[in-house]
Amino acid sequence: MDTDVIIVGAGACGLVVARELAKAGKKVLVLEARNRIGGRICPLPEETWGYPAQGGGEFVHGAAPVTHKLVDEAGLTLIHPIPWWEMRDKDEPVTIDPAVLRGDTLENKLKELKKDETVYEFLEREFPGEENKALRDMTYRRAEGYDAADPKRMSAFALREELSNENGWVQKNIKEGYGALVGFLQKECMKYGADIRLNNRVVRIEHGRNGAIVACENGTKLKAAKIITTVPLPLIQEIEFAPAIPEKLAAISQIGYGTVIKTLVRFKTKWWAGNREHHFERMFFLFSNERIPTWWTQYPELGAAQTVLTGWIGGPKAHALAALSDEEILDVGLTSLANIFERPVGELRSEVVAAKVMNWEKDALAKGAYSYPTPETEAALKILGQPANDALYFAGEVFGGDANATVEGALASGQNVARELLSQSTPKAK
Repeated sequence: MDTDVIIVGAGACGLVVARELAKAGKKVLVLEARNRIGGRICPLPEETWGYPAQGGGEFVHGAAPVTHKLVDEAGLTLIHPIPWWEMRDKDEPVTIDPAVLRGDTLENKLKELKKDETVYEFLEREFPGEENKALRDMTYRRAEGYDAADPKRMSAFALREELSNENGWVQKNIKEGYGALVGFLQKECMKYGADIRLNNRVVRIEHGRNGAIVACENGTKLKAAKIITTVPLPLIQEIEFAPAIPEKLAAISQIGYGTVIKTLVRFKTKWWAGNREHHFERMFFLFSNERIPTWWTQYPELGAAQTVLTGWIGGPKAHALAALSDEEILDVGLTSLANIFERPVGELRSEVVAAKVMNWEKDALAKGAYSYPTPETEAALKILGQPANDALYFAGEVFGGDANATVEGALASGQNVARELLSQSTPKAK
């Protein structure tokens, strides 16, 4: 064998697996298709944005115990933004508590649900008619915006779990950015002897009782006792497996995988502060019904970070914009802001210092943002969670349990699969 374990993908999950296994004395090789580590964590240049901006994962959601422990180990800093959100509709902006978004009536009906179904099926049956349109629209916006999900596929049980998890509404940031966290994990991997090779896209995996052979697009072939794939779900479907794994690929198709477009704009000034009401000075999150509906600031950070707005659209509405060019998406974003704040769009264009559109559906090595549960997901994960031929394993944010679709989920999944392998007697590479 060339090595004990080959890990496909150097995102958060892959790096944690590599660190844990290498720390335990295993010979570990990580193969990454990109020319950088991090995967869907995508740090942007601080000199452009004035702070460690993020093109991908940005927030620490909920309790996130694995993330908190690693943040402490790395000597990084968690920021706790202010606990209220701004919502802008056709009327004046209002300050609301996140708990209001949950809605007692919705939660009570979800608690009565005995058999899982899609969010769309549940809402259309339990809250029909024009009198419930606002509640349906709010819930659809949540499924699309927060979960990047299609309500016609997303699990109603999953929505129930989200709404009942009070910690899930807690949003934090790593002041130094997720890039600093994956950088720490990379250094840890190197310290314990793990080998990370960039620009090595895996295209074929042969797996059997006597180990596995991995073939890369560049012609490299390597042998290992175990293989762990940590790449996004659509990319697993692009790898050739021998023997074939039709049951696992069918299981992947039963799991939702959402689209997100994230747009960062740095302006010359914090022009929105005091534009209509004084509390915009302290704005953190802002929701609207515009084409790019969700925006947030870096409050309470100071300096250049104060003049950056980040736009977010997820789910089917993001998919509908995905074919546009970056310039066209930026124009949609600026028009959305102009409508929200009742300012001339030309005035906002003249304020732009830097802009970046992260169209994750167009990213060939992501093909979207993150997973979301469907009514079939629980059964699908049981199939995917079983190794093939005791040699081929799958890990990633989708296996993160309650923290699926987050960096925490990816980190937790990485730790879990590392423990599973370490509980076995993995042969040493010769």
